[in-house]
Amino acid sequence: MAKVSSPPRDPRMKDQGFIIRLLTVVLLILAVVFWGGQWLHYRLTHVHVVDARIKTHMISVAARLPGRITAMPVSEGQRVARGELLIELDAAQIRQDLQVVRSGWQSLSGERARMEAELELARAVENSRVVKAQRALESSAADQQRLQLAQQKAGADLSRLKGMARNDMVSGQQLADAQYRADVAAAELHRGEAEIAAAEAALSEAKAQTLNQRVLERDLDALQSQLAEIHARQQRLKLDVNDQRIRSPVTGVIARKFAEPGEYIQSGQNLMLVYSPDQLWIEANIKETAFASVKVGQRVRITVDALSGEAFNGRVERIGTAATSEFALLPSPNPSGNFTKTTQRVPVRILFDEADERLRPGLMVEVGIHVND
Repeated sequence: MAKVSSPPRDPRMKDQGFIIRLLTVVLLILAVVFWGGQWLHYRLTHVHVVDARIKTHMISVAARLPGRITAMPVSEGQRVARGELLIELDAAQIRQDLQVVRSGWQSLSGERARMEAELELARAVENSRVVKAQRALESSAADQQRLQLAQQKAGADLSRLKGMARNDMVSGQQLADAQYRADVAAAELHRGEAEIAAAEAALSEAKAQTLNQRVLERDLDALQSQLAEIHARQQRLKLDVNDQRIRSPVTGVIARKFAEPGEYIQSGQNLMLVYSPDQLWIEANIKETAFASVKVGQRVRITVDALSGEAFNGRVERIGTAATSEFALLPSPNPSGNFTKTTQRVPVRILFDEADERLRPGLMVEVGIHVND
């Protein structure tokens, strides 16, 4: 049987295949060189961290007073405004105590008004008595001066008539009349002295009665102290009533709840966590070998794992002042003397240029800090 010979190959087709393979290899080499160059340039100009996390201030909401939860009108993940009601506790007992204190306040306020009126009346009456006694004393003193002048004149007239009587210039009747007038003037002077003493005694008595005002003033001061104490209790109970309605300290999101309506909670018990979505940042722990290259204000490229590697922009906001190992709960002593050197890490805080509601605290991100910025 005769052999069938294959047709001869065209040498031009052989050359075309070689050229295609050569171009493919060259393109692959160029692609590797291009991407390798980009990778090398990125590594030389950036500090890359793959285990960074999104952080925020988690605010713990707690109650100042114990009580039973009667209402909790929020749920996890809900956005709340600053001052919005989060939890309401049973305040029936506190409101009842407040009502009792208010009744005591009203009773003491009425007693204070009565005592103030009584004190005002006592001041008016007793001060009037003092003024009246003062006027009587002044009148008696004026009469005493008049009587002293009359007694002096009567004595002078008697002395003059006695001299004239020795020369038989006046009769015995005139001398007797002069003696009578002198005796009457002396008696009137003694009566005036007695009236002055009585007026002084009346003034002293009127002034002594004003001491009753001081007693009323002391009683009023004591009552005022009781009112101040009741007012302080009333203000504290009002504060307790307000504290039974726990409100959001910030405008943010409810991250977690630790209690439900009907539970009895203790003072200071953690009830829920709230955070502000506008205050998110990234905490990246960089190696100490790259620490010197990182500066505040450098640009950062951020990729979020949960968002399929979507990129965000940010800047270095703060560089830690100590390595993370200094804050470890369990120290790592080296009693045996064997030493293994471990590269330490320094925390760096990175802020987003723009907030995004899709970002959540705790999400893993990768960051590239542009150290040549």
